[in-house]
Amino acid sequence: MTASIGDRIARDLLILPRLLRRTGINVSAERSRVYLQAIAEIDLERPDDMRAAGRTALISRQADLASFDLAFDLFWSLLRGGRLSMPVPSARRPKAEAGQIEVPVGVVPSSMASAVQRTARVTASSTELLRRTDFSAMTAAERAAAARFLERLQWSPGRRPSRRFRPSRNGARLDARATMRKSLATHGEPAVLLRRAPRVKRRPLVILCDVSGSMEAYTRLLLHMSHALARGWGRVETFTFGTRLTRITLQLRERRPDAALAHVSRAVSDWSGGTRIGDALHEFNLRWSRRVLGRGAIVLLVTDGWERGDPARLEQEASRLQRAAYRLIWLDPLSGTRDYSPDARGARALSGRTDDHLAANTLNSLSRIADLLGRVNGGRPVRRAETA
Repeated sequence: MTASIGDRIARDLLILPRLLRRTGINVSAERSRVYLQAIAEIDLERPDDMRAAGRTALISRQADLASFDLAFDLFWSLLRGGRLSMPVPSARRPKAEAGQIEVPVGVVPSSMASAVQRTARVTASSTELLRRTDFSAMTAAERAAAARFLERLQWSPGRRPSRRFRPSRNGARLDARATMRKSLATHGEPAVLLRRAPRVKRRPLVILCDVSGSMEAYTRLLLHMSHALARGWGRVETFTFGTRLTRITLQLRERRPDAALAHVSRAVSDWSGGTRIGDALHEFNLRWSRRVLGRGAIVLLVTDGWERGDPARLEQEASRLQRAAYRLIWLDPLSGTRDYSPDARGARALSGRTDDHLAANTLNSLSRIADLLGRVNGGRPVRRAETA
């Protein structure tokens, strides 16, 4: 086999990762390389083996299996030279007419031009479209624009009353000492009753961010969110977890977001690895809870709920964390996807032990989170354990 023939075959086989990216599935260059290595070890005439190899190498989330199967059917039709009877799935563009497939120039090799109708379409992504686009489906340019949007977003987790007081005209408490001092000017007659009210302080915020492999498509932009919160609010403690817990509060104090994330990547040793949420929450509850959860802290638990450890342990530690926090908010990128239900063991364990379960897969969903944080000062939520 000559080099040119080998290059052409590899280029044709890489159609599958490209189709997957158009469905919104994040497929890195490393996953594509592993996929080519796996394909080299099997018989290319056996579609079931090809499908299994591609699924193993390119897919890390159960929620992506349906999209993978549809993309593989399109890919296999292209390889066999047949005309397509279905459009390429896309998370960002309207579906094509039946019998056509819309792909950018250069995605499909010229040897397969008879199997597709190629349409070159250049569209400027409006801000509204960008706000609705799933993070896993964004291009590099869109991710950069989304990061800039997050840095400008106004975050305000609210304020809490402190134990200290300040003078206030409408305060609920009488300030006897100030009233007596004021009465000296009127020969001891308390002509004016002075009042005081509690001082308010910024409510602390704690972020626990999952950086495991299943969160790979969302982690970077969610860390941009954490950096924006740390820079804009100040009273923020941030931790990452996969198979271990890592405090990254100091790294996120860097003013420039890209430099801050570079510091984080060097500090975190379990990036894109496995997930043991229960163990990470146990370590947090044991080592950090009393240090950072005092004074009415809100906790943002950022994870998709894929747990490799014991779900009973996860439920126990999440319940313990909920009791210690003023409010426990679960930010779940998967909950914003179509037909989502918390069927994974970890998701089921978390669903009953958090105060809010919110999507975190688009800019619109993160804007809704910012709105919620500004409304949580009405009091601690009523929880199941408290009503029992």
